[in-house]
Amino acid sequence: PNQRSASAPNRTAWRGLRFPSPPSHSRAPAVPQVLHHPQTMEDWRSAFAEEWDAVVMGTGMKECLLSGLLSVAGKKVLHVDRNNYYGGASASLDIQQLFSKFAGSAEPSEAELGKLRDYAVDMVPKFIMAGGQLVKVLIHTGVANYMEFKPVDGSYVYRKGSSGGKIFKVPTTPKEAMKSGMLGMVEKGRMAQFTAWVDAVKLEDRASWVSKGMTGSTKLALDTMSGAEFFKFWKLDPSTVEFLTHACALYRDETYLSKPAYEIVERMKLYLDSMLRFPGMTSPYLYTLYGLGELPQAFARLAAVHGGTYMLNRDLEGVPVFGPDDLTVEYEGGVACGVKCQEVVARTKVVIADPSYFPKLCVPVGKVVRAIALLGTPVAGAEDCDSFQVIFPAAQVARKNDLYLFCCGAGHKVAPQGRYVAFLSTTVETSVEGESAQATAMRELAGGLQMLGNATRIFYDVTDLMKPAKDGAADKVFLSESFDATTHFETAITDVLAMYKRISGADLVLTDGPQQ
Repeated sequence: PNQRSASAPNRTAWRGLRFPSPPSHSRAPAVPQVLHHPQTMEDWRSAFAEEWDAVVMGTGMKECLLSGLLSVAGKKVLHVDRNNYYGGASASLDIQQLFSKFAGSAEPSEAELGKLRDYAVDMVPKFIMAGGQLVKVLIHTGVANYMEFKPVDGSYVYRKGSSGGKIFKVPTTPKEAMKSGMLGMVEKGRMAQFTAWVDAVKLEDRASWVSKGMTGSTKLALDTMSGAEFFKFWKLDPSTVEFLTHACALYRDETYLSKPAYEIVERMKLYLDSMLRFPGMTSPYLYTLYGLGELPQAFARLAAVHGGTYMLNRDLEGVPVFGPDDLTVEYEGGVACGVKCQEVVARTKVVIADPSYFPKLCVPVGKVVRAIALLGTPVAGAEDCDSFQVIFPAAQVARKNDLYLFCCGAGHKVAPQGRYVAFLSTTVETSVEGESAQATAMRELAGGLQMLGNATRIFYDVTDLMKPAKDGAADKVFLSESFDATTHFETAITDVLAMYKRISGADLVLTDGPQQ
């Protein structure tokens, strides 16, 4: 679904990524497919009869990214999916697919929802940190040539109050700190001093780890002092520390208190630097046009260009080639040596897959609940933003885990003009056997659901969080982790790069573009 044409709109290249220019709200025509599909049983068997450096199972974002990286590195990759579409758990659905998945026999209506063909709804929506690792990987591989990106308008944090909760723009500069409505006058001064220091400090230069105050200079041992000691030094209010660590440094809990201050500053500098990564940024985030389903397809196309072979589970007539239980791992001496489909084995050195292919090799680590809302009006407090993220720090909503609100509209071509797609997500803290997704959402997402009160339609989804039981070093079966509740890619790209190191034995060395 959602493939676009090589005859894409005019684009401008900004430091390695492609942005639309001029803006257009019409959907581009479909891309001619360059990926390989099994056309006949003979073709399928002949592909499986070959020997491969890696067989990748599932076309989720993580798996496609890895197959692209391995293909670029010269590895021979076979990539299969038991679905007949790209994306796996991270697919983008059109409005008919969304209703089919969540609304039973109900049909979408243009009178209710606007132009139906303009919807592209991610199942795992995540914004991309402009200065983060994923952007570096996109530039390193050249995948950015197959996609278009647009900055996200806003980054907000939720604060509770005596008369109800409210969202505030995350202040990241001294000027924004002085204007922020969530800081008192004394705290504005402290915050302005702190953000100016973070912006100026150079982590690679210990001589710059100095705070210059009215009474003299203080050297900060960022590599040995804890986060608790670091924030005590700056005398910031606990509520200020809360939004700095959760909404800027993107910590999901209070572990930053015992982390080295160096890591906290590094994360905050990533946030600030991302604000300056491309012209006109008003948040640190980017997002693809037409939804994140573009990402796995772009990496799939990259792998195909470098000789990778892709097989979705359909022939030219759309008939499945293999059944749901046909793909299994073959072992020799406890080490994976191939992937078996029916009686044919594709010999391989490593197997890569998402958790759904081998649940018995994974351990459950929780659940994620999401509310998927189709909105006809802007979210209160963010009326001037077509796209934005809100982080609800756990303490602000009486929880142990943060809530995350993702919202996007016509500017990123995922909804009709004047309409929005919003997701509210968190980690489930109280799991009740047999409970409906809606009941789980009403309890777990209660702190943020009031912001979706004007939704035209709202659906609920609960998914399992799975992690591999082993790291794959011994048996050469490397499994990704399930996508968590966050609405940014930082945790997902960390998992991918860790998997790449386990698979290849070395860190990925990122460059400024494809090497000729």
